[in-house]
Amino acid sequence: MSLDRRAFLGLGAAGAIGLAFPDALPKRAARALRGAVRGPVLFPGSSAYARERLVYNTRYDGIRPQAVVQVLDTRDVQAVVKWANRFGVRIVPRSGGHSYAGYSTTHGVVIDLSRLHGIRLAGGKATIGPGAQLIDVYSKLAGRGLLIPGGSCPTVGIGGLALGGGHGLSGRRFGLTTDNLESAVIVTADGRARHVDADTNEDLYWACRGGGGGNFGVVTSMTFRAHRAAGGSWFFIRFPWSQASEALAAWQRFAPHAPAALTSIFTLSTGGVTALGQYFGPRSKLLGLIRPLSRVPGASVSSGSSTMISLALRWAGCLDEGVRACDSPRTSFYAKSDYFDKPLPARARRLMIDWAERRQGAGALILDAYGGAYNRPAPDATAFVHRDMLFSLQYFTAGDAAARRWANGVWKALRPYASGQAYQNYIDPQLAGWQRAYYGSNLGRLREIKKQVDPDFLFRFRQAIPPAS
Repeated sequence: MSLDRRAFLGLGAAGAIGLAFPDALPKRAARALRGAVRGPVLFPGSSAYARERLVYNTRYDGIRPQAVVQVLDTRDVQAVVKWANRFGVRIVPRSGGHSYAGYSTTHGVVIDLSRLHGIRLAGGKATIGPGAQLIDVYSKLAGRGLLIPGGSCPTVGIGGLALGGGHGLSGRRFGLTTDNLESAVIVTADGRARHVDADTNEDLYWACRGGGGGNFGVVTSMTFRAHRAAGGSWFFIRFPWSQASEALAAWQRFAPHAPAALTSIFTLSTGGVTALGQYFGPRSKLLGLIRPLSRVPGASVSSGSSTMISLALRWAGCLDEGVRACDSPRTSFYAKSDYFDKPLPARARRLMIDWAERRQGAGALILDAYGGAYNRPAPDATAFVHRDMLFSLQYFTAGDAAARRWANGVWKALRPYASGQAYQNYIDPQLAGWQRAYYGSNLGRLREIKKQVDPDFLFRFRQAIPPAS
């Protein structure tokens, strides 16, 4: 059985946000922009602009940039940044366009990084352009018996994913995507292209590992540590709704403390109660490990062994379609998140079940197990502070008003049980206190680094890290 992620993402009709069409760029600024770069510059009125201005979440279809610049290399990015400083225009980088809050677009100018999608392998490392989609990364690396841990949605750009964290089905074994980032090239607000690693521009390198996309500049190249992995085994369990509380209790006792080679996800949704996971080891051993789950009354277990690329396709929901057809169509969605550092008591589990039963349309409460490699670094070892958590919880639903009220309601009901931290890659424009929720005790250092590289706050959006005052 495969997990069809599109069953979660295709949750309803588009609830597009209507926003006013911005003023066009002055002719002088538009000519200067077109002359500054080698890549295409798309302006309103062209068919290419109509297509390329769109981001993944259709809720943001009403936002119309003044231009979309499809940069070809680092020099193009530098030119756009210098142009933006000259003309005072807002710019936003976009790698895959999956920002939960629509921060991959703007009424100013979008720096489209999709053409920076190269993948080069050498010496156990992978140098990747930020616009490379995850399914292409997985496919390229799997051909050499390698992987970089990441998420399951096939069309996510690796740039934004890695800058904010990046958890997925290989994570408890190999860490976050950002934990495997060894170096990067980033164009900062002054138009300089800076190489960052553990020995060069160390503070900026630290900030790039969990500080969130779009905060410190435009990353144009990333080098990751790649891991040997030929394949593994998988499981999928469906539980009776009557056993939802017991199943969740069994999962939270087991999953965050399982061997690091095993990563699992629990979902409570209008479609049922399920757990799934991936294990870097034989199916026979996996079946022994998941006994705490399979012993829940009425549990139905499927399992098997697969190559790494088949596992990636399974979690992407396109196991039967293959890499070339693996896609994640644009949709309208809304989400929030929490981290939990203590197990959910019976009352909290009951609240979750009650809220799931209230949802008329599609909605899901998705729990990702932490522990293992996620929790090995100290909270201040990288900008990603969430190192003491048992699991994350994503409240995921369609983008219409009723769906948003449901997600906000169940999120509010669980306030007494949550840690107060939240996942910055599930960025939520409604979250009060987001600075501490996303960055915790690392916020002060992040603001100081922002002051060093972007004192005038060129790279800003509604939830951008502000420079220190």
